[in-house]
Amino acid sequence: MPVVGQRDPEATANALTSWLANQTGRSVEVRDLIVPQSSGFSNETFLFSAHWDGSELGEALVLRSQPQQYALFPEINLIEQQYLSMKLLREHSDVPVATVRWAEASTAILGQPFFVMNRLDGFVPGDNPPYMTEGPVFDMDPTTRNQWHKNGIETLTRVGKVDWRAAGFAHLDKQHHGALGVQQRQGYFQHFLEWATQGQHHPVVHPVWDHLIAEWPDDSQHIDLCWGDARPGNQMYNGTEVIGVFDWEMVSLGNCESDLGWWLFLQRYSSDGVGAPLLEGMLSRGETIAEWERHLGRAATNIDFYERLAGFHFSLVMIKLAEMMEFPEMSVNNPVADITLQLCGIPPVV
Repeated sequence: MPVVGQRDPEATANALTSWLANQTGRSVEVRDLIVPQSSGFSNETFLFSAHWDGSELGEALVLRSQPQQYALFPEINLIEQQYLSMKLLREHSDVPVATVRWAEASTAILGQPFFVMNRLDGFVPGDNPPYMTEGPVFDMDPTTRNQWHKNGIETLTRVGKVDWRAAGFAHLDKQHHGALGVQQRQGYFQHFLEWATQGQHHPVVHPVWDHLIAEWPDDSQHIDLCWGDARPGNQMYNGTEVIGVFDWEMVSLGNCESDLGWWLFLQRYSSDGVGAPLLEGMLSRGETIAEWERHLGRAATNIDFYERLAGFHFSLVMIKLAEMMEFPEMSVNNPVADITLQLCGIPPVV
C-alpha cells in the first residue's frame, strides 16, 4: 500500500520536466507518470518515461520522494539513506540495485528531497494483495518457488557481507544515539519509542520494550551493514533471480542478524498475519535460518531476540500508520501487535 494522495501527478510531471532539463542540458518530456499500488508505505514513488530531445523512445525511470505530510520514522534523510546507499552498493558490492541517476536535496522543486533511478523490469511480490494469496509467487510450482525463496535469502546475506567501511558507509554511525553496537541501537529505538508514542503509555510497545531491554544480547562483535526492511516485497525478481533490492530507509550499522529477524517476522506476518499458509516450496523458519547461516558462515545465535525486535519495530511503524489513517484503534489491534506479544510471551491486549 503506497503513500498516495499527497502530491498532484500533473504538477509533479511539470516540475520534473524542468528539473530534468536543468540536470542534463537536454529537452525532455515526462510522460505516463503513475503511482504503483502494490507496495510501500514510507515514500512516494512515481513511475514515468523520459523522452529526450523529441524522441518517441522513452527511458523508463522511477522517482522516489520523501512524503509531503507523513513520516513513519523519526529520522529521515532520503538522499543519505536511499540514494547514497544504492550508489555505494552498486559501486562497491554485488548487491543488485538499480542505477541511481540524479538526486535533489532541495525542497524547492517538489517540496521534499527526491532522487531518480533507472526502472528495472521484473516483478515485486506484493503487499496488497499479499504475495502469499495471489500473484507471481503464488502461481509458481513448488520447485520454482523453493529456488525463488532461496535466492531471496542469499541476496539478503550479501548485504551483511559488504565491507561497509571500505564501501563508504561510515556516515551511518549515528554517534548521537551512543557508541556503535548495542548502545547505539538501543538509543535509536528509545528515541523512536518516545517519538511514536508522544510520551503516552502504549499497551503493546512499552511492555515489549521492557522485555527486549531485559533480554538484549551483547553481540557488538558483529558490526555489519543492515538493510533494515529486509523482505521479498523489497526485492525485484526476473523469474527466480533477484535483480534489484529496494527501500533503504531503515539502513543502519549493527548485527545483520537483525535483517534475518525482520525477514522471519515479515514472513510470519505475511502468512499467519493474513490467515494464509506458508506456500509449498517456501522455506520454513528453521530452514531459512540454516540457509542464512550457510551463506554468512556464522551462527544466528540470537535470532529469537531479533525476531521479537522486528515485531517491536514494526509495531512502532503501525502506531504511525494508525495516526496517518486516523484510525487509533489500529495502533493496538493489529496482527503485528498480536504476533509480537505472542513471541515475547506477553498476554494479549483485551
